[in-house]
Parts: sequence; C-alpha cells; structure tokens
Amino acid sequence: MSTTRTPQAPDILSVIDFEAPQLDWGGGLSRYIRQRRQQLGLTQQRAAELAGLELSEWIALECGWAPEMPEAMNMLMGIAGTLETSWADLSFLALMADVRMLRQ
Repeated sequence: MSTTRTPQAPDILSVIDFEAPQLDWGGGLSRYIRQRRQQLGLTQQRAAELAGLELSEWIALECGWAPEMPEAMNMLMGIAGTLETSWADLSFLALMADVRMLRQ
C-alpha cells in the first residue's frame, strides 16, 4: 500500500534571524511562503491560482511584501490552505511584519 506524504511545514520561527540587530518579520514571512511552496513542489503561478491571488501578488509576497491587517485575513486563509500550513502561524508572521512596518 502506497501513501502520499505531504512535506512537513517549516517551523514558523525558523525563518526569523533572532541574532540580527533588528528582527525582519517581513523577510521571515516571505522566506516561509517561498520555502513552503518549494517543499510542496508548486510553481508561483500554481500557488497563486490555488490561493485565489494574482501572480503579481504572490511574487510580491515572496519578495517581502506583507499584506496589511486586518484586511489581509481572507488572503492569508487562502495562502495557508495552499501551503497546507497553519493559518494562525502564517497570520502571526504577517501581523508581526505589519506592526514592524507601522513602527518605521
């Protein structure tokens, strides 16, 4: 009997460099999204389609764009579903990136 196994999602905090002078939550979000997409073997185009996003939005996510809260919640639900990962983890990274952007 053959079973298909989905690659395990990376630890959400493993994408953050806690040794850096300033924490880069936006960069962590983009690294997490890119790593998970690659683990699942998805192209950017396919991931965007599955998440209900434009390709340009997906590319922007992987380049460091963080959607603004709270409007981004529906978008993050689609991304989490596509990446087969926890919505809570993904939204935590996005929230931290959003808060960091507001403080600059």
